[in-house]
Amino acid sequence: MANILVLEPWYRGSHRKWVEGWRSASRHQIKVAAGPDAGWRRSLVLGPSCFAEAITQSATEIDALVASSPIDLATVLGLLGPTISRPPTLLYMHESQIGYPPGPKGGQAQGAIINDWTAVSAADKVAVATRYHARVLIERMPPFVEELVPGAGKKLENLLSNIKILPVGIRTTDLRPCAPTGPLRVMWNHRWSFDKGPNEFVHALSVLASEGQEFGVYALGEVERSGRRARRRLLNQLEDRIVLYGHQQEGAYADALCRSDIVVSSSHHDFFGLAVTEAIAAGARPVLPNRLAYPEIVPESLHSTLLYEADLLEALRSVLSNSRQMLHQYQSATMAHVANFEWSKLAPKYDALVDDMIASRQ
Repeated sequence: MANILVLEPWYRGSHRKWVEGWRSASRHQIKVAAGPDAGWRRSLVLGPSCFAEAITQSATEIDALVASSPIDLATVLGLLGPTISRPPTLLYMHESQIGYPPGPKGGQAQGAIINDWTAVSAADKVAVATRYHARVLIERMPPFVEELVPGAGKKLENLLSNIKILPVGIRTTDLRPCAPTGPLRVMWNHRWSFDKGPNEFVHALSVLASEGQEFGVYALGEVERSGRRARRRLLNQLEDRIVLYGHQQEGAYADALCRSDIVVSSSHHDFFGLAVTEAIAAGARPVLPNRLAYPEIVPESLHSTLLYEADLLEALRSVLSNSRQMLHQYQSATMAHVANFEWSKLAPKYDALVDDMIASRQ
């Protein structure tokens, strides 16, 4: 059994689920050093000194480090004193800035992309959740780096050629379809943020409601500034159809998942799709765009059925025209597919990667 210290800059939400899920099924001893609760940008700046201190205090007890992105890993390791030996380090990239769509005001966060580059260079191993994310890094980051420092792109390309795929795990203990009655229920369980495409979702539901389609809506997820207008429009126009809205505690959230018939995404960014995966595990029929990581979380034989190519409105119109029985005809196959993301199946793979990293230092 190894002693692992996880450096987690954002110990909440899906990041917290990830750490606690792995720890619950791991044969290793996992401790967490949480970053300062100061928001993404400030925690990235303030985190390195906190993490370096945590490593220093536990130096004799640590067999391996796991650094969760976004993190300034190069600075963390650079702040360790000369008497502190650096433990073997895995960088787990939940996200990478080079894969985000341009913000509402356009442009890319170049400083954050550079931070990801130096973190990759500082780690002994790098892992991501999906083949899609690995492809984004391999295709986009080396050319970006090469423009900044000639010759550095090839070196980064070599590092990324050894990237590992470790999906984010889920817990399905409390996720079981509960056969709701009445109108079909549509689940939105993403952040209300521009990169999740909330305007497309609200537009599709508004049109379908005006056509007389019967449905209820779960409008969950935290609301960010760029998604406030879309959320407000949904509440104003479809108030009588909303079953539940707002961020929910874990028990209420799981109950809503189990009562959903359909889980929808209109995202333009998703490196894995944890919210959708959990909804599918609870029995919801996915209506997802054929892009990003979504093809990896549904059976390949059902891609043409469950993934839409162009327009969410047309896809939802077709799905909502089905009876509940017809709509759920693929439920067994989709639930079986996401069962592969159970922590009981994934934790041994995480553990083995850490074991290999430790062994390579001996």
